[in-house]
Amino acid sequence: MIDVIELRDIPFSLDAELLMRQQHIPPGTEFAKTFTELIEQLQETARPKAIYAVSYIDAKGDDSVVIDGVTFTSRALRRNLDRVDRVFPYVATCGTEVDALVTPENDVTRALWLWTLEEVILSAATEHLLKQLKTRYRMTRCSTMNPGSGDADVWPIEQQKQLFTLFAGAEERIGVRLTDSLVMVPTMSESGIVFASEVEFESCQLCHRERCPSRKALFDEKLWQTLQAD
Repeated sequence: MIDVIELRDIPFSLDAELLMRQQHIPPGTEFAKTFTELIEQLQETARPKAIYAVSYIDAKGDDSVVIDGVTFTSRALRRNLDRVDRVFPYVATCGTEVDALVTPENDVTRALWLWTLEEVILSAATEHLLKQLKTRYRMTRCSTMNPGSGDADVWPIEQQKQLFTLFAGAEERIGVRLTDSLVMVPTMSESGIVFASEVEFESCQLCHRERCPSRKALFDEKLWQTLQAD
């Protein structure tokens, strides 16, 4: 039986001054007041969460890996897990509570602000998860791969379905569900696999998109060539 762990009561902090500078909101304006009120609402209501499984690799093919009986096809994933036997599939989310905040129709500015703040809250959830994994399982370094992150063929987003089969009732546990179109709800959620590594890796290193607001690392041409090589 797969060992599944939930993480709740995840701490997060929204630095109003820093976030206003990033959003180019002048202090003392009506925009600043509205933005600060939104931050206060989120600080009070948001409940970021995460769930992860302690899983083991059953078999490795040329470009596939079997984790707890579920087959994943990705040459990059297979090569990254070459010296790994234990992995940690996970789902993290900003939380369903954020959906309760209503944005007036056609209020594009508020919708953009909310999206940005939800990203910060999700980042707090994933950072908390990684910290917990490093401490509990004594990993000096750990890396992450996410279906759909990086170039389309690095680890196809369609394999979200397989990833979610490793969790028993993710929706009931932390409120995250995967739609038929492979979109997670709440939208500001993230899924992937964490694994111990000698060198830290991010799927962004295998992504050619030059302008991506969610980029966590620069594209690495040498690494891309290595992981894609026959």
